[in-house]
Amino acid sequence: MAMQEAEPSLMLTDAPGDRAQAVIREGLADYNLAQAGYRDARPLAVLISDPETRKVIGGLLGRTSMGLLFIDLFFLPESLRQQGIGSRVIRTAEQEAIRRGCSRAILFTVTFQAPGFYERQGYQVLGRIECDPPGHTRICMTKKLEPTPSPPL
Repeated sequence: MAMQEAEPSLMLTDAPGDRAQAVIREGLADYNLAQAGYRDARPLAVLISDPETRKVIGGLLGRTSMGLLFIDLFFLPESLRQQGIGSRVIRTAEQEAIRRGCSRAILFTVTFQAPGFYERQGYQVLGRIECDPPGHTRICMTKKLEPTPSPPL
């Protein structure tokens, strides 16, 4: 009589440990390396600090991988909006992504967040998904990345 193999167990959690996250991250990185022949995933952050306290008060968190810049989170305090700082943060992230070999950026925003801001930065709507709170939409946006021309000497 053949022994039956035990099935792997599943655990749902909102607090995976560092080791569990590393197993998943490294497993995917190894798979991507085997398929694509290279591994280039790296975190990317642009931090905004208070000039007096030097404490981080906002910024952008993302990552680059296989030719894409993923903008995961971007927060700019209300007091700093409409001053060009947000545009500088986006340009800084995009230029670093280009330096890393990326040709496109992708992000998600919600209708009550900043889709107009991203459109002004050159992002285009790729798709829309209805979401909560009712009456709002999550928007997937993308942009072709191009190096900023150097100023004339």
